Amino acid sequence: MKASDFNLLSEKMIRKLKPDERAIYRVINVRPDPDNAGKFLMPSALQIRATDTILDKGTGEFVNIAAIERTDLEGNAIFINIIFNASNMGYLFLNGNNPLHQKIYQYVELCNYNESNPDRNANDYEALFSRIDAQKEAKTERNLRKLIVKAVNLALDLDDTKAREVALALGIDAESNDELRNELEDYAGDYPEEFLEVVERASLVNETALKDAVKKNIIKNDVNASCFKWVETGKVIFTYVKGKDKNYFKELADHLLETNPDELEAIKSRVG
Repeated sequence: MKASDFNLLSEKMIRKLKPDERAIYRVINVRPDPDNAGKFLMPSALQIRATDTILDKGTGEFVNIAAIERTDLEGNAIFINIIFNASNMGYLFLNGNNPLHQKIYQYVELCNYNESNPDRNANDYEALFSRIDAQKEAKTERNLRKLIVKAVNLALDLDDTKAREVALALGIDAESNDELRNELEDYAGDYPEEFLEVVERASLVNETALKDAVKKNIIKNDVNASCFKWVETGKVIFTYVKGKDKNYFKELADHLLETNPDELEAIKSRVG
């Protein structure tokens, strides 16, 4: 393919890095490997197609673009290999002082494979990579790291009673206290926001008591009837509306605390 068939762009579509300016891109959906600390799950190498067709916003016409390294003696294009490697954690770094990087930058900023390109044709092309705001990402990672440290330290500092309440609210159960606390601390590190939200929830002690009441067959959750009942009398305590990811014990605790605190205390007194 002739190099002259590509990159016939209007001035409006020209993209160029300033000297010493850097651009960083990363493969989409790179995620930590849960089985190998410090490793990431991604293809060993992902090569981006070096040709594409885009709409030139300056002319309103479709044009062919390409990342061209050079031409051969007959004027045919020799394309640049644009590769995201796992060895580089899926990143591609470009520097404005590098002429080859300038060619890659012009192409990747306009191509349809770049998720960060607001003008990409999302209907016909799968996004494969995106541009990274290094400063913003670093700030986000630091904030997340602080949140994880806060959550794990709080999990370590909880007394056994509170730890059990939080664990039960999160659906964590274990035979021994050490196992329960270990799982709870792992959870705090993996899901710090959810852990902290549960710890700070005022209804937590009541939720725990109500779960214990079900375990001790004092009350029961009648799933078919969508309600909680007294086992002994069959009297309905609270009727709920089913929904995905809803916490029915929290709803029950909040309902009783607001409308019938005496019944809540009666349940808790039987739990002991």
